[in-house]
Amino acid sequence: MTLPARPSISIRLNRHAGLLVALAAALLCLPFIRSVWLLADEGIWLHAARRMLDGQLLYRDFFEFHPPAGFLIVTGWMALFGETLVAARLMMVAVIALTAWLTFACCRIMSGRIGLSALLALAWVAAAQGTWTQVNHHWLTTLFSMVTLWGILSSEGKPGRLAVAGLAASAATLVTTHRGGLAVLAGLAALLMRRSPKALAIYIGSGLAFFAAIVCFLWAQGSLAPAFDQVVLYPLRHYANIQAVPFGAFLDLQTMPVVAIFPLTAFLMLAALRREGFALLRRSRFGAVTFFAIAGFAGCFPRPDAVHIAFCAAMALPLLAALLDILLPKGATGPVLKVAAILACLMPAWPLALSAVRAASARPVGSAAGRIAIMPQDGTAELLGRLRALPADDSVFFYPYDPMLPFLSGRHHPARLDLLVPEYTTPAQYQATCREVMQGARWVVFDHAISHPGFYRAVFPAMRDPSPPEKVAFEAALNRGFADAGRHGGFQLLRRSHASAALCRPIDPPRIS
Repeated sequence: MTLPARPSISIRLNRHAGLLVALAAALLCLPFIRSVWLLADEGIWLHAARRMLDGQLLYRDFFEFHPPAGFLIVTGWMALFGETLVAARLMMVAVIALTAWLTFACCRIMSGRIGLSALLALAWVAAAQGTWTQVNHHWLTTLFSMVTLWGILSSEGKPGRLAVAGLAASAATLVTTHRGGLAVLAGLAALLMRRSPKALAIYIGSGLAFFAAIVCFLWAQGSLAPAFDQVVLYPLRHYANIQAVPFGAFLDLQTMPVVAIFPLTAFLMLAALRREGFALLRRSRFGAVTFFAIAGFAGCFPRPDAVHIAFCAAMALPLLAALLDILLPKGATGPVLKVAAILACLMPAWPLALSAVRAASARPVGSAAGRIAIMPQDGTAELLGRLRALPADDSVFFYPYDPMLPFLSGRHHPARLDLLVPEYTTPAQYQATCREVMQGARWVVFDHAISHPGFYRAVFPAMRDPSPPEKVAFEAALNRGFADAGRHGGFQLLRRSHASAALCRPIDPPRIS
């Protein structure tokens, strides 16, 4: 009896190429699971999760303008695996790895080329990770967007995948409203090209089911009305006006490849249309990846800096793979792709490697979120040590934009808002927060480096006035109600002395012109 021949190594590698891409992506992220580079955006999700695990209700007990799904995912993960930074970062490693796998799968569907698909997916990971290997709603949104695209591209004869696509598109919208909404529209446009009412019904029905489940959750906890006000109305009035930056702002060597993805894809699209004609767009799969690339580009706005482009760029890679397959015929692509591979990988690899070495060599410090490595030498580590020495029940208000600090310190933050930004936070919110601080805070951490007008001008160049009257009056109230208790780098620790709600009267909204 003759035994069946075992598959060759090349066949097995081809069969498991997606898994290998995911593992490689995870390995690129793992050096950064303990490193803290920034105290702002990541803390929004981790501090909110800590609050929810302590029994506070999202939108009712504290303010957030992001949709609920991202908070529920992070909170659920931390409930299962612990409230440590490493546990939360491992979730994001899994998210990035899955996104890379799905990106590879979509590129492979469109090009049939394993090497090209793996190159595009891993170059994106290398160009985007390091400082931004952190808990962020945009990574979740990109994952759900790629699940949606993969479900649509691979759904022929498999209607269950359309249901997965609809669920993922809805989840993307309920993590990041505008980016997820664009993914929903891209999916709708792709399915309309099929002219299949059944496919459209499955996609829409599954998406509505997930949306209805989230609405029911908010209704059950009594936060549906405040959620609508904070998630829908507030961003329309107060978010986009300060976010505008030039396309590719804050570009560096590592992010150059991802910033180039959208212009390169547009250039190759024009070349392909010139060669193939507009009939190219009528191919259902090609139309689908085109719609998702457009959604990815539009999702970079209103703040299309290098980081937000990196968040969105994966959505354009399947179209880029398809265009390269059209324009570079098989058999003539070896030298071209090898040179492109070297450039695309080496350019971000060096900065990524330097960041990994820095993260590995940083001295770990203890925190309420486990052992961590504080990367900036700005007094953060010393401040955390000072906060650990305070009486256990003392609450600390962190100002103005450091929501990571209450998570790392384990201190109760006695205000509904954990970030206050000029032209983003309203005068009424400054006034209400002032009253909450005067009533409930024993200490204040004042980050002067962030509160300085120069910081806002650099990060938010569209901001008209980085020192509006409500901000000036709020800071004056803090300095009158709390006494200096020491400085740690750019941080000033203030101790409660003459705190009184009366100090908040000068920032009463009617008095602000």
